Amino acid sequence: MFKFLRKLLGRSGRFPAETDPGLDPEMFIYVMIPGDIQPLMRGEQFEDPLTEVLEVVGVGSISGGGSQLGEPYPDGCPRVKFCGIDIDVTDRDRALGVIRQKLVELNTPIGTEVHYTVGNSMLLDRFVGDTWQERLPRSFKHPGFGV
Repeated sequence: MFKFLRKLLGRSGRFPAETDPGLDPEMFIYVMIPGDIQPLMRGEQFEDPLTEVLEVVGVGSISGGGSQLGEPYPDGCPRVKFCGIDIDVTDRDRALGVIRQKLVELNTPIGTEVHYTVGNSMLLDRFVGDTWQERLPRSFKHPGFGV
């Protein structure tokens, strides 16, 4: 039942990573996709296909997602600055390759970032149009978990 609720609701963000016993920073990947991508579109365009490939390959599962709001449109309607997808993995390095490849197939926007941790190093891979810049240092931390 807990797995179902966690998948349905995503991580609550109640616990910082340091105190959340269920979060191993080295087995957690955060995909940050720029642009005004609404939650239903995020699910259909990115989460569902990523879920499928992660499960087929057996390297992880989507554990949550969210949207960061930016400045509203002139008419006051909310605008999404970027959306994020939380992924718990069992093999970080293999999952990174699967995720990067699938995101390219899904026509991810330029500037998409895949955040992860190796040892004490916070790293990211950034999509630059025809390739990924890999293992770049990052300072941005997950909005809910601080990893």
